[in-house]
Amino acid sequence: MKVNKTRKVVVTGMGSLTAFGQGVNHLWHKLIAADSAIKGIRRFCTDQYRCKLGAEVDDKVARAHLAGLGAGNLSRNAIFAIVAMNEAIQDSKLLIDKHMPTNTGISLGSGLGGLYFSEDSIASLSRTGPSGVSPMTVPSVDPNAIVSSVARKWGISGQQFTVSTACSSSSHAIGLAMDMIRHGRCDVVLTGGVEASISPLIFAGFDKLGAMSIKNETPDSACRPFSKDRDGFVMAEGAATLILESEEHAAERGAKIYAEVKGYGSSGGFYHPVKPRPGGEDLIDSMNLALQDAQLKADQIDLINPHGTGTFLNDEVELLALRGIFGNHLSDIPIVPTKQLTGHLLGAAGALESLHLIKSISESFVTPIRYWDQSSELNIVTAIGHHSEITHALNNSFGFGNNNVSLIFGKYT
Repeated sequence: MKVNKTRKVVVTGMGSLTAFGQGVNHLWHKLIAADSAIKGIRRFCTDQYRCKLGAEVDDKVARAHLAGLGAGNLSRNAIFAIVAMNEAIQDSKLLIDKHMPTNTGISLGSGLGGLYFSEDSIASLSRTGPSGVSPMTVPSVDPNAIVSSVARKWGISGQQFTVSTACSSSSHAIGLAMDMIRHGRCDVVLTGGVEASISPLIFAGFDKLGAMSIKNETPDSACRPFSKDRDGFVMAEGAATLILESEEHAAERGAKIYAEVKGYGSSGGFYHPVKPRPGGEDLIDSMNLALQDAQLKADQIDLINPHGTGTFLNDEVELLALRGIFGNHLSDIPIVPTKQLTGHLLGAAGALESLHLIKSISESFVTPIRYWDQSSELNIVTAIGHHSEITHALNNSFGFGNNNVSLIFGKYT
């Protein structure tokens, strides 16, 4: 079946659950104020870790929002998914007599799935033997648990996919959702990303890799994307969700439309398990493909949410790639590396940053970050944001193993 690129794909609902709490509007106001969600880790003792910071979801908040949804006994990442997706569904006013439209699909991304559950189960096996292992271990560890939980909760029988491509997972999931609608396989797709990542083993792995910041005394600005004194990212967890629809389906039911999904580009770099290709050619390919898909030129992009992890190599190569795409025009485009404030949600990062761009487009506002040392030509706003007409915005998500995604969102007209 041929892709119909003339079939517009629009965003009609959004939801989030992060270390800031629950709710997209709450998240948006935190970003406008350049507030940080990053604090000292509370879930486990960090005495033996170099990095002691994270952006943890408060489980009491998550369970409080889950109460009354009739979702049953769920694993932690599935709770995140249900809470965030419920907000997106309610926002979209998609349910008719408590039922989903028949041609509805799901496409969700998660880099680590239920690995935290594996960690707990292995500890139980070590302490008590097989008798201490939960019979729900396998379905909870399976990354598809989040999609399965969403499908069961809302009775969805259309196409369903779980995407796991490291830190580009949820951006791939959104791109796949767009293609599902363009192909006519679905009229509606529930999409986004979920990550329950802050656990001792996962944290130790990134800590040993030297990828996380050790600026423990300055949590609000420990992650410093594109600054000379950057030393790594700060891990975060949570969920960010979108309702995508065909324009026709949204118009037929009179839905509010926040933005249009215009372009999706992806590429591989075949270079290294964790390092980016030094020249950034694969990142340039990803952005070029997204621009081609959206039928746009580089000078039509008004805002960029970069991958911007704050690690030395990733930022260096992404900056090279941005220069390769935008040239001298780069300094004119506002760039908002939101990971400084939200932390890095790993596989869910792209979805959260997509929410940021969609809100930026719909509110005509460029949000600030807290700290940047102005060591390059980038146009990064600190402390106080400003109103600005945003017609097209670019989101980059680059994962381990050189798995790259660029998404372009546009003002709906």
